[in-house]
Amino acid sequence: MKENRQRAILTLVATRPVHSQDELVSLLERQGFEVTQATVSRDIKELGLAKVPLRENGSEIFKYVVPAAAANYVSRLHRAVAELVIDIEGSVNLIVLRTPPGSAMLVASAIDEAGWPEVLGTVGGDDTVLAIVRSAEEMPVVKQRFIDLRSAA
Repeated sequence: MKENRQRAILTLVATRPVHSQDELVSLLERQGFEVTQATVSRDIKELGLAKVPLRENGSEIFKYVVPAAAANYVSRLHRAVAELVIDIEGSVNLIVLRTPPGSAMLVASAIDEAGWPEVLGTVGGDDTVLAIVRSAEEMPVVKQRFIDLRSAA
């Protein structure tokens, strides 16, 4: 559970501005995690997340950023999903990702490389990726991660 939660935190922080621990708690709860602010605080420390200044509407605010060591797996998967995935559908413990012709293997490879523990593996065809999720209960959470990665483009 902790590893899944921390991977979700890394994905969230890499794909959208997250300004506070409370905001992170809310985002995790929407993905099906039951967390407290104290748990998220410990996760942030363990993951080595940093808070950096960000200019928004003329004022300085802060957001969490992913440490460089963890950024590589997120950025390749993020790029692949954001740029190549056209549609995402889920059923029971399967997620189908549609891509332009010739792109599915690249997306499948990026998913496999990310090493999400909920994903048992992928099958990439020409324009379709099948991601096999460990359980039906985890499928909506994993599907939402893909949606978040795609919409963060």
